[in-house]
Amino acid sequence: MNDDIVPVSWSEVTDLGHGIWAVDTGFKRPLFDASHLLVENGRAAFVDVATSYSVPRLLAALEERGLTPEDVDHVILTHVHLDHGGGAGALMRRLPKAKLAVHPRGARHVIDPSKLVAGASAVFGEDAVRHDYGEVLPVDPDRVIEAGEGYQLQV
Repeated sequence: MNDDIVPVSWSEVTDLGHGIWAVDTGFKRPLFDASHLLVENGRAAFVDVATSYSVPRLLAALEERGLTPEDVDHVILTHVHLDHGGGAGALMRRLPKAKLAVHPRGARHVIDPSKLVAGASAVFGEDAVRHDYGEVLPVDPDRVIEAGEGYQLQV
């Protein structure tokens, strides 16, 4: 884990109202790559999750809301770039009941992120990718929802 990433504090979670919080994931600069936590009726969902380094912050934000990992039903990825979805596999391992919703074109990349990591490594270098994104883990295919055109998810 990146030593300069610390668990979330109240100042790193912004209440946007209506049960929506922006969680600073610690990537590059404040709120640059925020995750969003949606909470209603004791159930939760994350929209985008940043890198694997964000997992402690996301779990802390959940705990600060009085929720547990078992209360998360969904992780929703808007796209699979490593700065938005690179931590999905690590987070999903901590969320025992959650399903991950992603566009069908992205599903194969969260199930097997090796091509994404290889592509980023070819551009930025292996050391930079490891430093910036951490370990990019696969998501169990049985937990992936391919959310194509018109798909509606009840959150």
